Amino acid sequence: MSVKKLWTEIKKIMEKGRGYELKEMLEDKKDSIEAIFQKKGKKTYVALSNKKISVQRVRRVISKMQEYGCNDAILATTRDATPQARKEASEHRIDIIDSKHPLIYIFDHWLVPQHRLLSEEETKKVLEKHAGGDRSVAMRTFPKILTSDPAVRILNARPGQIIEIRRVVPPLEELIRRYGEHSGKKIYKILKRLIPAGEEIYYRIVVEE
Repeated sequence: MSVKKLWTEIKKIMEKGRGYELKEMLEDKKDSIEAIFQKKGKKTYVALSNKKISVQRVRRVISKMQEYGCNDAILATTRDATPQARKEASEHRIDIIDSKHPLIYIFDHWLVPQHRLLSEEETKKVLEKHAGGDRSVAMRTFPKILTSDPAVRILNARPGQIIEIRRVVPPLEELIRRYGEHSGKKIYKILKRLIPAGEEIYYRIVVEE
């Protein structure tokens, strides 16, 4: 995957997956991209390259985060990261995306259901309804989803948080518009078999791998 292609996927993750807006492009080269994304008052520093990620690279990103007032960061490469770099990154809220831990925006695929990270207020309501308001009960009884799951990584969800998963059958006209008549009708039939009620909503709680 090229740096440009990697940027396309990460931009989708930030904008469509996490609800951020691109605030500023700091660098835009063939083999290196840096940018700042913002959601309300929270900023994320994003850096991509085609070089191996070392501890020194992680420390430069930490300096950039401090310089631009960022809460967290994404450090991505078309190659890989050293174990030491990954350890230090995890201690400073830096997500590493590399050849050994790749990540693309999967929610555009028609077979992938909608995933949404619940707000704290929504979480309290779900816990009250399904776990007597006790998060520890939810940790024991709710279906689990691992922190390594692509959906969890895209949403940047943390252990203990709850993700709403919603499976729906889109209108046939929408599927035909997106995929053409033949494919749209075929997809519609498959989804109708998978989701007879037309919509299913359920919850999973995020746990460490």
